[in-house]
Amino acid sequence: MMKLFVVLLVVVSFTGVSSAMLSDDLENLYSSEERLFEKWQKEYGREYGNPMEKAKRFKIFQRNVRYINEMNGKRKSPLEYGLGLNKFGDMSPEEFEKEYLQKIERPWKMMKDVDVGGDSCENLPASVDWREEGAVTPVRDQGECQSHWAFSVTGAIEGVNKIVSGNLITLSAQQLVDCDPASKGCAGGYYFNAFGYVIKNGGIDSEANYPYLAQNGTCKENSNNVVSIDNLLVLDGSEDALLCRVSKQPVSTSIDATGLQFYAGGVYGGEKCSKDSKYTSLVVLIVGYGSVGGEDYWIVKNSWGKEWGEKGYLLLKRNVTNEWPYGVCAVNALAGYPTKKDSSSSSPI
Repeated sequence: MMKLFVVLLVVVSFTGVSSAMLSDDLENLYSSEERLFEKWQKEYGREYGNPMEKAKRFKIFQRNVRYINEMNGKRKSPLEYGLGLNKFGDMSPEEFEKEYLQKIERPWKMMKDVDVGGDSCENLPASVDWREEGAVTPVRDQGECQSHWAFSVTGAIEGVNKIVSGNLITLSAQQLVDCDPASKGCAGGYYFNAFGYVIKNGGIDSEANYPYLAQNGTCKENSNNVVSIDNLLVLDGSEDALLCRVSKQPVSTSIDATGLQFYAGGVYGGEKCSKDSKYTSLVVLIVGYGSVGGEDYWIVKNSWGKEWGEKGYLLLKRNVTNEWPYGVCAVNALAGYPTKKDSSSSSPI
């Protein structure tokens, strides 16, 4: 897993296809912030309607670059998380929060189908990565649409379907945006409700047949249900329960994503997020776990594109229940997973 952290030690240029530019050496690469801003605009195709808007964005960009430099300067080892200049470079923290994060309150009244255990959780492997098992589709980019919840749900269903049937099918997040009546489309949603929609609807369509638009649309009545699930089970909030389930399949959950706008790699220990488990702000998919240099982490799939983080992934610190009752950034508090019966047997996963 050391290769995941190499990016933290390498300064990359905009001429390549790198995911994010760590800023330890930004000032050495470019003689001025203005020139860096022009390079960044070109790389991400950013254009502004008038000089006033450009000047406003440049000031925000300057603040962000200086913040990235300051935070990276505090890193004590290459394994600690680092920040990088990415496509969010001209957004203020307040704008980013409004555009990409959603206040999610823990829906206590929906916690009726709780996983009470029963599965064997002894002798779990030291690490699990469902990407290596072919149970994870490529990272997507939700665009200017708060559909993170929909991508988490489709990702969890894609994973369990691959494990049970052997087929990996990219499923339609757009269908959930358009059709789930209990969520709010591009204004945000609730993955508990979205799983319920899939169950009630008898399944969900493929991305190929119902493609993503990054905007609200009209629900298509002629969708084709290519994958179905049987039920949604909720975990009890403990790390042991989450570890056990992730060893068996990808799991949907939500986290407090404060401070992750410029995350570029390394194990994030929740330095900017709250320990309050009542609220989270981003729905994600846990696709595995591992350890490096004595640090245990979750492998978290996000939907902000491959240019963010570790090629679209976050490594979130785990095994810290003494400090974080519900895990770092409340990762344990709202975890749930779909069940599906194997067509060749009656045993569900």
